[in-house]
Amino acid sequence: MKMTELKLNIPEDILYTLNETKNDFIKKMKFFAAMEFYKMQKLSMGKASELAEMNKIDFMFELGKYDIPAINYDADDFMEEAERIMR
Repeated sequence: MKMTELKLNIPEDILYTLNETKNDFIKKMKFFAAMEFYKMQKLSMGKASELAEMNKIDFMFELGKYDIPAINYDADDFMEEAERIMR
């Protein structure tokens, strides 16, 4: 898989305030970005878990901790899926 490196500068005191190491902060930033992009339906479950560097099951479990549903069906999508299954 081809990767792109991004550079992010933050004030050092942010890490001290959060009591985070640089690596832990990066890991959390990836997770929070993945979670938000998933919630906005910009990334699929698979791509979001890939961004978060987690397997899908762990990612789904973490979503639950933030009250984010793992399945994003609106009423129309649900009815469409139910009709497809009933055929």
